[in-house]
Amino acid sequence: MKTYISIEELRMHKTDDPQIALYGLLDSTRDLIFKAVDMELAQYQMSAPQVKVLDMLARSSDGLTLSQLSEGTVKELNSVSALVTRMAKKGLVKKTRKPGDGKIYVVIAEAGKEVFENTVTERSIHLVFETLNNAEEKQLRSLLSKLHQKARTLLGLDYKPPFLD
Repeated sequence: MKTYISIEELRMHKTDDPQIALYGLLDSTRDLIFKAVDMELAQYQMSAPQVKVLDMLARSSDGLTLSQLSEGTVKELNSVSALVTRMAKKGLVKKTRKPGDGKIYVVIAEAGKEVFENTVTERSIHLVFETLNNAEEKQLRSLLSKLHQKARTLLGLDYKPPFLD
């Protein structure tokens, strides 16, 4: 595994750098897929971040704190708080407190379950990914997971001081 960048690599023109080109392709592909998803979700007056929150809450039996939602969506706490407030006004989620616990938990409301399970089809995602066969999808998942974990590590998102268990 290469751990350093040589002087020659530093002098390489960005247009000749295959990793920069790969990043550009990944970024462009992401933008196009997100645009397709956004177009589909707009017909339901939903956004991708709202669907992500509903997905996270649908998978959680006890609800999640704003901090947990922030970590899971990789968005700032104040952005997630504002998003959850808008979603609560639409009746998609509820804010609750557990007895003896001062934290606010967000749980999916019945209307949120209905929208998530029966309205939001995410057909655009399936139309894009059906291009891949099972082996290609598995390989892409593996490679993206590897990049995802490295980026989390570089950002210190999974760092836990050694004195904390």
